[in-house]
Amino acid sequence: MIALKTDKLTAHVLPLGATLAGLWYAEDQDSLVLGSTDTAAYRSELTYCGAIVGPVANRIRNARLKINGHPWIMTANEGPHCLHGGPDGLHTRPWQIDAQTETAVTLSLVLAHGDCGLPGRRRITAQYSLSAPSTLSLQITATSDQDTVMNLAHHPYWSLDKDATVARHALEVQATRYLPIDGDTLPTGEVAPVDGSDYDFRTPRRIPTDRIFDACLCLADARRSVPMPAARLIGASGRQLEIETTEPGLQVYNGAGLRAGQARLHPGQALGPYAAVALEPQGWPDAPNKPDFPSILLPAQSVYEQTTIYRIS
Repeated sequence: MIALKTDKLTAHVLPLGATLAGLWYAEDQDSLVLGSTDTAAYRSELTYCGAIVGPVANRIRNARLKINGHPWIMTANEGPHCLHGGPDGLHTRPWQIDAQTETAVTLSLVLAHGDCGLPGRRRITAQYSLSAPSTLSLQITATSDQDTVMNLAHHPYWSLDKDATVARHALEVQATRYLPIDGDTLPTGEVAPVDGSDYDFRTPRRIPTDRIFDACLCLADARRSVPMPAARLIGASGRQLEIETTEPGLQVYNGAGLRAGQARLHPGQALGPYAAVALEPQGWPDAPNKPDFPSILLPAQSVYEQTTIYRIS
C-alpha cells in the first residue's frame, strides 16, 4: 500500500487496479471512500472500488464494436454485454510504480495488442497527487501504436458520513442532459433534457436509495482541455466533495448492488445496498456503437489525457 500525505489529506493507493483504497480528511478517522487494507478484498466484494476501470469503462452493447470499420469482440461479463473492460479489465491488473514522493505517485500499465479484445499496444499511466489545502488530483494518460478506443474512469465509492447509507447525502451535478437507458442499463441513443426528470441535479437534492440509480449525466459534448466543475456531494455532517474533470460524462451509481461480505473495510465502514455512491467521470457509455455520441477513438501515436480533481472541505 502506498501512503500519500499532506497537512489536510492522507491517501492510500493500491497498485492493483491503480486503486484509491482510502482517503482521510484532517483529523477524521473515517475514510471518505470505501476501501480496505486487504488486497484480496479487491478481488471479491470490492471489485471496481476505487480502481481505474477500462480500457473502455461502462458498458459496450453485446461486447462488440467497430474501429475503422473492423469488428472487435470484447469479453462479455454482464449478460451479453461488456462492463468496464471485461473480467480482465484494468481493475484486475497489478500496475507498476514508476515514481513516488510523499505527496504523489505515478503508476503505469501496458496492454498488449488484442488484450481486452482491442487493438494496439497501449501504455496507460495514472498519477495521484495531493496539494494544499485539501485537493486530490488524478491525471491519466494513454497512448497506442494502433488506432484503438479508450474510455477510462475512476471508480471510487464516496460516503462522507458515518451513516449506513447515503440517503442523507445531497448531490449537485452540472448537467442539463442525461442518457436514458434500457433494461440492461445501456443508453438507448437518446440524449434527453434533465428538466422534469429523475436526473435533474442542477440544484442539490437527495440521492435516490429506494431503487437502482445508474445513469450517465452529460457534462459536455467532448473531452475538455482543462477540468471544469462537474459535481458536488454534500454529507449530512457538512463534509463536502467537489469534483472537476475534463471528461464529458459523469456516471452516477447509488451503490444499490453493494452487498455485505467477508471483506475487512476501514474502521466504521460496512458494505450494503446504498452504502456509498460512485461518481465516475468518463466518456459517454457505448460510444463506439452510438455515432452521435462523443467519440472515444484514440488514433495511433496520439495521447489520451484525462484530469479529475477532488476537493474536500
